[in-house]
Amino acid sequence: MSSYFKDKVVVVTGGTEGIGKALVDQLIQEGAKVATCSRNHDKLYLLQSEYPSAYLHTMVADVSNENECRRFMETTIKVYGGIDVLINNAGVSMRALLKDATTEVIKKVMDINFYGTVYCTKYALDSIIARKGTIVGVSSIAGYRGLPGRSGYSASKFAVQGWLEA
Repeated sequence: MSSYFKDKVVVVTGGTEGIGKALVDQLIQEGAKVATCSRNHDKLYLLQSEYPSAYLHTMVADVSNENECRRFMETTIKVYGGIDVLINNAGVSMRALLKDATTEVIKKVMDINFYGTVYCTKYALDSIIARKGTIVGVSSIAGYRGLPGRSGYSASKFAVQGWLEA
């Protein structure tokens, strides 16, 4: 087991299922102080009950909402004193031909996948810079190559890739 994450403050957005949950599990095992958010209160409660004695800060937050991202980063900094690593993981997928997709669905995918990354990074940035930390973006092959039936999803992941590279 690596000691790199021991006592580091790591924020994982969307940490109650999938890749995010796996990251939270591993980071807690490696001694990190973890903060995570989810739109689902019950999933956060289950996560907390799974790790009753761990350093685990949770908050109900929708990353597509700028104010909720701001509050999540502010409370994390208040609880732990700063942020060392931000893992922008929260996201949704989308499968539909463009002719069948609504603009509302594409907007929702962009709001969560792209703007969620922008908002969380913006409000964690000062702390990450002060601590010489790291910003991570969880992406997909769809962020490098447009995939059939995945126009909105690919666009959101392309946007994340380009924004984080810039």
